[in-house]
Amino acid sequence: MQNAALAQTFDAIADYHELAGDNPFKIRAYRRAGEAIAALSQPIEDMADTLESIEGLGKGTAGIAREFLATGQVRLLEGLKEKYPPGLLELLEVPGLGPKRVAALFEAGIGSVEMLKSAMADETIKKVAGFGPASLKNLENALQRVAQMTRRLPLGDALNLAERVADAVAQIASVDRVSVAGSVRRGCDTSDAIHILVQTTNDPATVAAFVKLPFVLAVEQENNHHAKVQVRSGIAVHLGCWPREQFGTQMFFHTGTTGHIVEAQQRAATLGLELWPEGVFKDKQRVAGADEIEIFALLGADFIAPELRESRGEWQAAIAHRLPNLITQSDIRGELHAHSTWSDGRHSIRQMVEGARARGYEYHVISDHSKALAMAGGLDAKRLRAQADEINAVQAEFSDIKILRGVECDILRDGSLDLDDEILHELDIVIASVHSGFNMDEAPQTARMVRALSHPAVDIVAHPTGRVLGVRPGYQVNVAALIEAAAATKTALEINCSERLDLSDEHAFAAREAGVLLSINTDAHSTRMLDNVALGIITARRAWCEKADILNTKSIVELMAWLKR
Repeated sequence: MQNAALAQTFDAIADYHELAGDNPFKIRAYRRAGEAIAALSQPIEDMADTLESIEGLGKGTAGIAREFLATGQVRLLEGLKEKYPPGLLELLEVPGLGPKRVAALFEAGIGSVEMLKSAMADETIKKVAGFGPASLKNLENALQRVAQMTRRLPLGDALNLAERVADAVAQIASVDRVSVAGSVRRGCDTSDAIHILVQTTNDPATVAAFVKLPFVLAVEQENNHHAKVQVRSGIAVHLGCWPREQFGTQMFFHTGTTGHIVEAQQRAATLGLELWPEGVFKDKQRVAGADEIEIFALLGADFIAPELRESRGEWQAAIAHRLPNLITQSDIRGELHAHSTWSDGRHSIRQMVEGARARGYEYHVISDHSKALAMAGGLDAKRLRAQADEINAVQAEFSDIKILRGVECDILRDGSLDLDDEILHELDIVIASVHSGFNMDEAPQTARMVRALSHPAVDIVAHPTGRVLGVRPGYQVNVAALIEAAAATKTALEINCSERLDLSDEHAFAAREAGVLLSINTDAHSTRMLDNVALGIITARRAWCEKADILNTKSIVELMAWLKR
């Protein structure tokens, strides 16, 4: 039961060392140790004698783990807590405040976000070196963004956690069936809780075993049928135990939004039925409940995929048999936005292409950053032409996949592009995106992006709102105006997978309705990140997207024709 607590201990040690500006390799070692322990499927206590065998733990971090298991605390962390106030770690979460600037604030007596706000209000922060008028304006905006953020888990993290919990629960002897429900099953972009439903004939034994699982940090609620536990700060896991005859309707009620469920109950009433978590009843007799599919059949409706259960017209479509034929991962024919070691990617062009081939793709785009993003090793025209030689060499080795030359070109503050037209028109595909000027007001930000959309070389606009789930909410931009411009210029808008999920499902829904093609791109910086396409698929399904709505479901012949539009 100590896994979660020990993982948090390593994270806290890493935070403090980052604050002190220590060796980045040391900091990464603590991070890796925390990640490794959090991912364990068995109690860390059972591995006390073999800690070095855990991938991600070294001799030093294994020693810290043993100290924690023996004493319940770590002297290193306790010493760091005495040196720094706890509120100081909150400052590290403020965009733009790196460890060095937080350390400067600490030296000036500012040790928390609230103290920072007070220092800004009475202007005493101006006495701290490095906090001039421009910095303070950016800091004010950053604090506003932090206030908008939540500790909700991004979809990728939520899915991973839910899968790990469900796998562990499935191993409990008294469990006959287990399923993930709630916002995670609907594929919402963030979640603050994981809902697990189990079918069992022994509720108390199931609950007792669940609260003892190694990822449990604290037990908040527990009775013979339900439990609520904390698995990390602000994130709870709910377990509900149900008999077979109720499992289907319980899944139904624990998945859809309130609006979706109310519409279902109203539909049931018109058919002389009663729909409750305990089952579907007619004349007080249960006529369904064990299987969720039965509910839709009794209501005279097609089965509604969990991603659509948001009360956005899905019941009307299901009853009229007009639900979309939702896109699936097998429909994707290639990756249109990926990086290599030529800029800030981790893998070479050959390795990235091999990763795409392993997925059965027909094509793969190499779209490294342009020169404005110098910190990421952005490419100018000369380097892009040199890169073409390597792309051609790799292409000569692979006849079963087409490698396309591309670039992720920065949109500058005035809406112009970071590269000259001559090189842009040499490329197969141009992806335009914003990586700076996040603090611009809505009108100039929108005008900037609309101008870029109108450039004849631009094929896709990447991560159009700039959000990063759990990190920043995005810049101010009129998305409706972007969609209108994309429709007029026949430019695709991206659903960027992984931690961005940008466009969101709501914005992607509006774009699809306007006839704008969407591109589901991983923005992969490594071969492993190509797997994030699954998150983009979920987002597209929530936007009611079919295969025809997505650019990279086209064959290579169809894609090349579209690129010449």
